[in-house]
Amino acid sequence: MASNVDWQSTKNTFLERNRHMFNNSDMSDIKLACECSEKTFYAHKYLLGTRSAVFRAMFYGGTAENGPIVRLPDTNEKSLEQFLRFLYTEECTLTADNVVATMYLAKKYIIPSLNEKCVNFLLENLNPENVLDVLEEATRFDEKKLEKRCWKIIESRTGKVVASESFNDMSQTTLAILLNQDKLKISEVELFQAVLKWIEFQCSRKNLEPTHKNWRSIIGEAIYGFRFFGMNHAEFIQHVSKSGLLTAEEINPIYEKFLGSDSAALRWTLPNRKTENIVRFCRFPEKTNKLKTGWEYGGAADRLQFSVNENVSLLGVHLFGEQGSEYLVTLEVEVKDKGDKDAKGVKVTERSSPKGYTSKRNQDDVPGFDVMLKNPIPLNPSNVVTLSATVISGPDSCSGENGLSSVTLEGVTVTFIDSPCATNKTCVDHGQFHEIILAI
Repeated sequence: MASNVDWQSTKNTFLERNRHMFNNSDMSDIKLACECSEKTFYAHKYLLGTRSAVFRAMFYGGTAENGPIVRLPDTNEKSLEQFLRFLYTEECTLTADNVVATMYLAKKYIIPSLNEKCVNFLLENLNPENVLDVLEEATRFDEKKLEKRCWKIIESRTGKVVASESFNDMSQTTLAILLNQDKLKISEVELFQAVLKWIEFQCSRKNLEPTHKNWRSIIGEAIYGFRFFGMNHAEFIQHVSKSGLLTAEEINPIYEKFLGSDSAALRWTLPNRKTENIVRFCRFPEKTNKLKTGWEYGGAADRLQFSVNENVSLLGVHLFGEQGSEYLVTLEVEVKDKGDKDAKGVKVTERSSPKGYTSKRNQDDVPGFDVMLKNPIPLNPSNVVTLSATVISGPDSCSGENGLSSVTLEGVTVTFIDSPCATNKTCVDHGQFHEIILAI
């Protein structure tokens, strides 16, 4: 309702006055509503026209809207409210329920700043459970950065993605792109089983009988994205041959390939997927990288603990060194469950070969060397890992300063912890263990 009070003098800024005018009948000359809703929002043509070229054309163009209410299609009350709030105040409250419809309005009415806010919200809240839904919208709105981030999560956390509720709702187009990815963190057997469930769900949704013909109609050309030779022969027989998805004419050339004979009739020729993604978690990233010289190894152990939030495998560590110098190192890794001080845990010792390790500069121009484990050590979120590196011989090196307490890459967070048994000054803030090398 319009007010007769001199409210203008009580507002100190332009933004405060606009907040006051949001959904206010005072001086309102237009009302907006959803297409199928009776709820209306008071608005002001002048303000809408200054915010959007589309509204400018609607209200001041040659075919201007003359009615008292404009009904907007393809939206809902909550999203329309946040859209209008942003036009008036540059503020809005985005949620998982309203962000897509709000982004649609931002696109349609050409409000780039609101669109960016919506994209950032989706990026910040992206996870394996919602990534396929977000991917569909990112593709629809042609948001390349968001699409790229979605595929990163799908590649690195495929197991959780295919287990999500949204997997069965995925379009056939998206499935085809997924199956054509060369890097997925899931076994080919698990992926095949998940796709079979997707096919069955799609048949049920479309009221189709679960026949071979209907199954193949549902999956289409996407079927050729499978990498059957990522399975062993026994797995193929048990899970694929008996599934009914392939014909005998398609299966026979695959059998021949397993036995070492190539056939011109073979339709599945894509290379096996890379199921492992090696990621380096740097404690001293470039923007905070301060190297200190004169770090003395002296035969004492540098110790540091860390934990992870996802199932990963520890491959090794990167230590600082002097450029071109040789080092002999013993690396000990102890894995225990959090809070269980009396647990025996798993302990692995890695000793350098007689030739040792040669310190070289990496891509960030930091001298050091990798100490890799012979066998990866599986880790899960309940573990706390203690690293202990003892340099038996080698000159003084540099060390890191202003270390991060945690680092997140591709959905995996490594949290660093001071070791209670430190003997050579390494801690979360400074010292050794430049990078933790994980397979995620």
